[in-house]
Amino acid sequence: MLNFLPESDRREILAIRGAIEELRVRIGQPISVLYSFDGERKRKVLSRVYADEDIENIVMKLCDYTFYSKEESIKQGFITSSEGERVGICGNVVKKNGEVSTIKQITSLCVRLPNDVDGIARPFFREYAQSRAVGCLVISPPAQGKTTFLRDLGRIYSDKLNKNVVFIDERDEFSASGRFYLGKNSDVLKYADKEYGFSSGVRTLAPNVIVCDEIMNESDIHACEKVAASGVKTLASAHSDSLKNLLKKPIFTEIIKDRVFDFYIELSYGGKITVYNEAGEKC
Repeated sequence: MLNFLPESDRREILAIRGAIEELRVRIGQPISVLYSFDGERKRKVLSRVYADEDIENIVMKLCDYTFYSKEESIKQGFITSSEGERVGICGNVVKKNGEVSTIKQITSLCVRLPNDVDGIARPFFREYAQSRAVGCLVISPPAQGKTTFLRDLGRIYSDKLNKNVVFIDERDEFSASGRFYLGKNSDVLKYADKEYGFSSGVRTLAPNVIVCDEIMNESDIHACEKVAASGVKTLASAHSDSLKNLLKKPIFTEIIKDRVFDFYIELSYGGKITVYNEAGEKC
């Protein structure tokens, strides 16, 4: 874990008591560590100030010293380490023919550490899905545990309901390079985008349930609509602080009208949930 960092900083970070969630590495600043302990989020700032060559060394380690090996993910603004850490990158965006071709002169990194909480979705499953798989859209601001919740619910569907579950793992966050168990009846399409994952998954893998992260645009919503029409349930997430505010975005009003999901789940830090039915009414 964190093998791409200088060893002294790595040791200091891993010695922190609690669950490490996020690191911020910026040129001219020391590493800032966000972690949780006893139900509270805390932040620790290390002493060593990072120079641009330090950032460059970290990126080269993440790329196994071959920058082009991660070219496709860098275009999308992240690198996934060999142990499953997702590293968001910030710098100069280079475009070619109107599309992002790479990011150069990287100035900062946001390191998200994958955490697995076995059973976090179990209360929802017992209350709403024990006899059948249901489709859900999990809603929260960033870093509140959406991926963790979706991973656990998909795993429960796989093991408790014996459903075929396909994980569309765009950034290797669900499986974390094989570190996390996803269920005995689960298949993983790693680094697949949603368009490919939904179409190929339904055609070739015969899923009962598809799990994906972060629905963001109209094409993602249309993909969910097509899957729902085919009888496959979808577990997905969206960024917002509430269902009410999510539905202020015009592209999301269709999901209520077309009954794309059986339930909508507002998730807050620590796993507290508020559940709404397919019509958007609080349960």
